[in-house]
Amino acid sequence: MNKKRYFFILIFIFTIIPEGISAQQSIIKEENWTIKTYPFSDPDPVPVLLKNPRIYPYFTFNKFSHTGINKSWKVIRMENDYIKVFILPEVGGKIYGAIEKSTKKEFIYLNHVLKFRQIAMRGPWTSGGIEFNFGLVGHSPATATPINYLIRKNSDGSVSCIIGTMDLPSRTRWSVIITLPADKAYFEIRPLWYNPSPFHQSYYCWINNAIKVGEDLQYFYPGRFVVPHGYSVPMEPWPVDKKGRDLSWYKNNNFGGSKSHFVLGKYEDYYGAYWHSSRFGFGHWALYDDMPGKKVWMWALSRQGAIWENLLTDKDGQYSEPQAGRLFSQSDHSFFSPYTADTWREILFPFKEIGGMVKASPVAVVNVNRKNKSLLIGICPLQKIDDNLIVIIDNKAIYQEQIHLKPMEVYKKNISLSQTKGELQVLIGKNLYYTNKLHKNDVNRPISYHRINEKTAEGLYLSGEFYEKRRQYNTALKKYKECLKKEPLHIRALTRIAEIYCRRAQYEKGLECVSRALKNDMYNPDANYVYGVISRYTGNLIDAKETLGWAARSMNYRSNAYCQIAEIYIQEKNFETAVEYAHRSIDFNKYNLKSYEVMAVAYRKLNKIENAKNILNRLLEIEPLNYLARFELYLLEPGPKNLDNFKSIIHSELPWEHYLEMATFYSKLNLECDAIKVLKQAPSNPIIYFWLAYLLREKSPQQSQNYLKKAIKISPELIFPFREETIPVLKWAIKTNPDNWKVKYYLGLIYWGKGREKEALKIFATCGEPDFAPFYIILGYLEKKLYSKNPISLYKKAFNINKKDWRNWHYLANIYNQYHQFDKALQISKEAVKNFPDEVILGMDYASSLFNTGNYVECLKKLEKMEVLPYEGGWEAHNLFMRANVHLAMENIKNKNYKNAIIYLEKSKEYPEHLGTGKPYDPDYRLQDYLEALCYDKINEKNKAEKSRKLVYDYTIKKWIGGGNNHYFGLLALKSYGEKVKALKLLNELKSIYPDNLIVKWTTAKFTENNKKAKEIEKKLENNPRFKIILEAEKLIKKWN
Repeated sequence: MNKKRYFFILIFIFTIIPEGISAQQSIIKEENWTIKTYPFSDPDPVPVLLKNPRIYPYFTFNKFSHTGINKSWKVIRMENDYIKVFILPEVGGKIYGAIEKSTKKEFIYLNHVLKFRQIAMRGPWTSGGIEFNFGLVGHSPATATPINYLIRKNSDGSVSCIIGTMDLPSRTRWSVIITLPADKAYFEIRPLWYNPSPFHQSYYCWINNAIKVGEDLQYFYPGRFVVPHGYSVPMEPWPVDKKGRDLSWYKNNNFGGSKSHFVLGKYEDYYGAYWHSSRFGFGHWALYDDMPGKKVWMWALSRQGAIWENLLTDKDGQYSEPQAGRLFSQSDHSFFSPYTADTWREILFPFKEIGGMVKASPVAVVNVNRKNKSLLIGICPLQKIDDNLIVIIDNKAIYQEQIHLKPMEVYKKNISLSQTKGELQVLIGKNLYYTNKLHKNDVNRPISYHRINEKTAEGLYLSGEFYEKRRQYNTALKKYKECLKKEPLHIRALTRIAEIYCRRAQYEKGLECVSRALKNDMYNPDANYVYGVISRYTGNLIDAKETLGWAARSMNYRSNAYCQIAEIYIQEKNFETAVEYAHRSIDFNKYNLKSYEVMAVAYRKLNKIENAKNILNRLLEIEPLNYLARFELYLLEPGPKNLDNFKSIIHSELPWEHYLEMATFYSKLNLECDAIKVLKQAPSNPIIYFWLAYLLREKSPQQSQNYLKKAIKISPELIFPFREETIPVLKWAIKTNPDNWKVKYYLGLIYWGKGREKEALKIFATCGEPDFAPFYIILGYLEKKLYSKNPISLYKKAFNINKKDWRNWHYLANIYNQYHQFDKALQISKEAVKNFPDEVILGMDYASSLFNTGNYVECLKKLEKMEVLPYEGGWEAHNLFMRANVHLAMENIKNKNYKNAIIYLEKSKEYPEHLGTGKPYDPDYRLQDYLEALCYDKINEKNKAEKSRKLVYDYTIKKWIGGGNNHYFGLLALKSYGEKVKALKLLNELKSIYPDNLIVKWTTAKFTENNKKAKEIEKKLENNPRFKIILEAEKLIKKWN
């Protein structure tokens, strides 16, 4: 074939090929990668209610490996011509890393090992990539375990991986659509978070991106102020702090501890970072309204933070986390309204060779450097640009050029200026605008971080909200009740109390409170809403419809209330009216996902199959991982294909919870047959079987009994029921099997999880003597907490039942130490370390017991041999090391061996890293230095005594706030210099910032010689290891003087 003919054939082929086929395409593949992994294991069978009830029903993990193994992991690889993105659906759905292809550089840190360490709420966490946090606080319960996911190719050439799961404590659902366009140098994330419950839930959402650090790293965060964690710390200037340090440079943060810089004060959509030496950067863009929270997080640059480099990676180096959040600070929480969803868009991108960033958009990253009469403009496109570049100074265009750029094709232009000053504007068409006008985008609204004043009824109400937003429901209830003492008809407090009681399944109490609110204001939408919700739970459907109808008059509740009314009409088999109200609900909130579910069910019941399919397809467009929609499609057309389509997306760690959630949905609608169908598809789990037994109790008594037997037969280990809907199920099971302890145990757990501890304990007390060790641990814990009973005998029972579980040795040794039975603690912990030599917690128990029995030298010998992973003892191990040395110093002081005492005091200042703690920049040595000063006085070395005393004085003046707990010795130093007035002034300042801190309260009482108050506080702090050494040193000084 001659060349001319070949050319015309190619032209013909490209002419007839449809545009969609010839267009750019992104790639998506599910692959198996072998990754060196330091695994976690050993789930704790004792309910998390003892340690962190806010994350119940999750359990924690206790074992973390020092050595790595090669392990196969699923990796979703997405790739286009410009970037690669990797996702780990089995590790919380985190984005594993992202690479810019022309430079082969990571713009999202990719940790080549998975080194799980005890950092998250449940323990395991691994660094790098992008972590999604929805719910209560960071490092959420799903961060290290498998979640649901699917992958797809889109019609526009882009590809998507959708990841998501349910947050069990709040029963909210979250998902993230991660999309890589075919023709752009960024990837996009679209989170969707939905609250399907009738309750206000805790609202917290931060998305944590990881990047590598280096001396050349500079953060580009638009803002004027920075606030750390906490409500009592004032805002500071950004980026240059009061001491003249430019904190936007990583290297300038070489002071203090780890940093959380929450940057605010500018209405801007972007932030990023740039490595100047490698001329490469990372960026994030989201509309300001969507993600106003902009945080820089970094480990301390001292050894305190540097030890984490090797703890979390092998060779990839230290990292930092630029984070984006829905609120200004991670100390902030708000309410997540019932039956509402939030969704937004973010993009993450690389840029290169332009020296930094002054503006970014989905089109490009721009940097502008103006020096004297020279203007250097750098543009790194993120997508194709065919537009005008216009430069304006003082409203006069001085340069204009039509630019044609491909993604990542860097443009630089040096423009000569006729003036050195003036307002500068740079425009790329209508897609990007930058100005250097000083206060152009300043946010001037009041932003104030402060503690709530509880002296008024409104202050107490706000305090109640503060705690309720953080799932601290019992404390919130207490504050709301205190509000009512000041203002008995405070309607919002009454309604919040009523909702908390409803959440706890204490419906009569809830109705009593909300009725008082309605008697005072019968049209109040909040009160009507809560009354309607409680009425649904109690089966009073007429009152439920009536009050929800009034609630719907308020836009706050309209979509929600209409949806719940639709649900009631399904309960009443009035499917046509249910459809009408579901339509109304969607009209006012297209993201009320339950409205689609309810409408689809109603259409199915009306046998309007196509209508149901259409609604379900609309729902799956919004929430692709909606498993109930997929089950409804199966019910519409039963068969293996649709069943597999439903089951295939459920990959999460605790899959039965999704089935139970669907079953409760159907059960509330009086659709018990549908609930049975979904439960019969579920994995084996006793709560699944209890539900099946309950639902079949009348339809098929024999099947019901069979399921009941299966439920009772299964071990209760790691079974933690929590739904209020399960309460009547278990009550029925108890009536059917009154002598079975497991059913009572499960019901007690639900009550405890709902904050009804006394009722839980009453139920546990009727369980007899089960052959199940965790039962006695929780029984002992509750009896001690509620009635101050000594739990040692119960912990002994747990120990005798299962000596193979190291935890039972730990609980027994620990409780002996708490009750000052130190010899018994020493005996049990010594035996424990022989049987479980690798359990660090038992090693700590043994070291603590040696310390408590006065064997300080032996304690230090034991600590010397230990390798403590942080959070497996963490600061406690170093604290014990310090206290043992200080006690040896004290013994020498009592024996007048002052030189030896000084040696031990100096030894106590060390930070052996094998104990899991690196040395911070400014350790609080005031306790040791104060004692050293006294020792030097005794051996007549006055200069050294003065030097040590001056160290205490100087540290106190410079580090009074945030410098440590040894305030008392600092105050003594000021007093010794005749500066008691200054000491009292500093003390008042400390009290105002930390009004609830018990060590601060004790310091105040002791320094002001209020010994009675000091004694009361000492009792509260008797098991606080940080405080014990302070008290011991204070007593020694008192005797000395």
